[in-house]
Amino acid sequence: MTPKLPLQGIRILDLGTRIAAPFAATLLADFGAEVIKVELPGSGDFMRAIGPFADGYSLWWAVEGRNKKSITLDLRRPRGQELLKRLVAVSDVAVENFQPGTLEQWGLGYESLRVINPGLILTRASVYGQTGPYRHRPGLDRNGIGFGGLLYLTGYPDRPPVRPGIIVADYLTGVFNAFAIMLALYNRDVNRADGQWVDLALYESIFRILEHTVASYDRLGIVREREGNRLRNSAPLDNWETADGQFVSIVAAGDGLFPRLARAMGRPDLLADARFASLKARVEHADEINGIVGNWVKQHSAAEVEAILLQAEVPFTRAHSIADIAADPHYAAREDIVTVDDPTIGPIRMQAVYPRLSGTPGRIARGAPKLGEHNREIYGSLLGLSDDELAALQADGVV
Repeated sequence: MTPKLPLQGIRILDLGTRIAAPFAATLLADFGAEVIKVELPGSGDFMRAIGPFADGYSLWWAVEGRNKKSITLDLRRPRGQELLKRLVAVSDVAVENFQPGTLEQWGLGYESLRVINPGLILTRASVYGQTGPYRHRPGLDRNGIGFGGLLYLTGYPDRPPVRPGIIVADYLTGVFNAFAIMLALYNRDVNRADGQWVDLALYESIFRILEHTVASYDRLGIVREREGNRLRNSAPLDNWETADGQFVSIVAAGDGLFPRLARAMGRPDLLADARFASLKARVEHADEINGIVGNWVKQHSAAEVEAILLQAEVPFTRAHSIADIAADPHYAAREDIVTVDDPTIGPIRMQAVYPRLSGTPGRIARGAPKLGEHNREIYGSLLGLSDDELAALQADGVV
């Protein structure tokens, strides 16, 4: 018998597009929440139109649309707004990431929705938040990482800032979004309180993870700058190229780890060198010690470096490409990649459910839905619309 998932019985309306709101819903759907994806008739979520494509089908949508049900509904139309209110009445959560004020223009703001369902939790994600002088500025992920302070810190000091290799602000906001939903659900259901609305800003998600940056500026006047692959308080530390053109990361800056690295390199003499006798000294001579380690790495293949450093118990990893990941035995042993039966494209491999729960692990029950695939189920079975009513709505372009 398949165990009950922890969020079974929770219904979420996914009103968003792209990532910040929809990703939160996907995370919770992986653990049993019923997520109803509300999409614009004809086109659907913008994610459906973003490549890469396989036979004209978005692989990005295949990953982020999983475990959801899709209905079509034009929220700009009065009849569409009425139908959404009926859905709100029988739901626990709604997530959205429209430009601030959009729901209010449609008569679907929180104050209107809470009258229908006092227990509703509405999360609202935007680049700059629902308040403040910048709230109406348009923006996307890169604006979030720029305004949040991460873009300024990413890259090398003598070059322009570099965006991280993946979309960060949207996905990170999605995680904070899911966390906020669970807090609000707990408060509602355990503390017997009403629902509430949640204000999420992409830039604030980035700002929250900037380590000590604010405190260092406040107390020490430090304005952090780009450091490339190094850190001003650690050495040796870098990403080094091996003899066979791969890149490896070695973390052995601490006084407990550096002696292991020195001996593994066949350079115990470094331990008697005053320039490298302590972490403080190594930081002061970072160019020299990083150069020594880099020269040693360059004389060996990645496999040789790995074998030597693992034997010496020095923290090490290669920079893994997705091809490396797909072939790696550790990923395979932990089943980090799973095959999902997508209704459009068939079996496709993607990231497994995360995080891992021992008693009630999540699962992928269905692939990403076709546009409007669940119209009949939701409008008919849940809201009680007849076939004739649904056909009329479709003819009018409402669904």
